[in-house]
Amino acid sequence: SCYPLSGVDVGRPLPQPRLRRQLTKHVVTRWYRAPELILLQPYTSAVDIWSLGCIFAELLSMQEESVPAFEDRRPLFPGGSCYPLSGEGGAGNDERLDQLSVIFDVIGTPRPEDTVGAAGSAKEFLDSIRPNPVCRLEEMYPGADPDAVSLLKSMLQFNPARRCTVDEALEHRFLQKVRRRAVERNIEDPIEMDFLETVEKIDTLEIKRRAYNEVLWYQGRGPLRAT
Repeated sequence: SCYPLSGVDVGRPLPQPRLRRQLTKHVVTRWYRAPELILLQPYTSAVDIWSLGCIFAELLSMQEESVPAFEDRRPLFPGGSCYPLSGEGGAGNDERLDQLSVIFDVIGTPRPEDTVGAAGSAKEFLDSIRPNPVCRLEEMYPGADPDAVSLLKSMLQFNPARRCTVDEALEHRFLQKVRRRAVERNIEDPIEMDFLETVEKIDTLEIKRRAYNEVLWYQGRGPLRAT
């Protein structure tokens, strides 16, 4: 059977209610963090597409034709730190373990036209990095369907404006054979998470329980619990 998947970050601390309108630069686990987050630049929901692309790449690596030995499978961008821009780590970190360096080893260094919007230390950093060619994802995942690789490439664009949107991803030919338009729903209004406003403390276990109940409700297998 096929089950719908969602990316849920339950590991990061939840903000206090008074901080609910603030955006954090570290909203996702480092290995799944989009370049604009690492560069401390303004960001949009395009960061979610990047994260999903990283997860998609891991799924492709699970094909035996791509990575025969399971112990050799790993995340696409396993960087050691986000230094120098995030304040993590220090100057002694091996450059290859820096998160951006790991990303550019795969997608190549960004084109000048894709860094026009960068400013300050981000622009200086991008101008100083050594040129890297694009790694051929077809060679990284030889067992993957060419359409899957095409979708992956569109999700892992450095420039968020060039990254595919959710609608464009769903329209991609790779998903046409499995897509079920009849059960798709579009949210008209923002999702409210009122429970974050009404409780003093909420732990990871509670977040997981509520997420699980939400899935049950969505699948029509049970009502949401109010507590």
